[in-house]
Amino acid sequence: MNFLRELWQAVIYFLFPPHCPNCREMVDERYQLCPKCAEKILRLDLKSDPPAPLDKVLRVTKYREGSRTLLHKLKFNNNLRVVPVLKKILDDVSNREEILNFLKDVDFAVPVPLHQKRLKERGFNQSEEIFGEWLAKKNLPLKNILIRIKETPQLYDLGKADRKKVLTGVFAAAEQFDLSGKKILIVDDIFTTGTTCKECAKVLKSLGAEKVFVLAFASDFGENLLTPKK
Repeated sequence: MNFLRELWQAVIYFLFPPHCPNCREMVDERYQLCPKCAEKILRLDLKSDPPAPLDKVLRVTKYREGSRTLLHKLKFNNNLRVVPVLKKILDDVSNREEILNFLKDVDFAVPVPLHQKRLKERGFNQSEEIFGEWLAKKNLPLKNILIRIKETPQLYDLGKADRKKVLTGVFAAAEQFDLSGKKILIVDDIFTTGTTCKECAKVLKSLGAEKVFVLAFASDFGENLLTPKK
């Protein structure tokens, strides 16, 4: 049985060899970035000046080229076929020192919530799709303790001041929690101005959270001139 399975896998590999999802260069494993694309896209960087009340912000990729395309397909085209690629990227950096140090004191993770109307339209929360399985492998619970109580427009064409105006008071606790002394990780697909995560952090700290960190799949940290969609 194992022989037949291995033979079938070899045939599939021969007929459909894996390619880098960004540049289509041949690679060893399906959904894997080639070395050149990994060097360009992967950016395990801490933001040097995390906006209060956030305590730390770490990005996995730079918001450009491959990561931008993949996230847009997921977020705006509801294309779940890109999720294995995003998960593979997370798996490939899973044991890097930057990730291990960042997560070592975290008690649990919280996804940025969608409004119920948006969730119904999309059918999924993209942050949960990207990070849920990966966090489970690290024995970090993903808890939906935040809700979005106001519907907001798309934010991609809004500046920082307008985002703050639109997002103020948008998030709330799903119920009354005691987070005293807890270190909580917000997971988000794209970190741009940080306004969304800051508003989430305000609610978490009002419930007693000691520290609030953000792990963003992609961020430009102000390096790109293009305005990313959020």
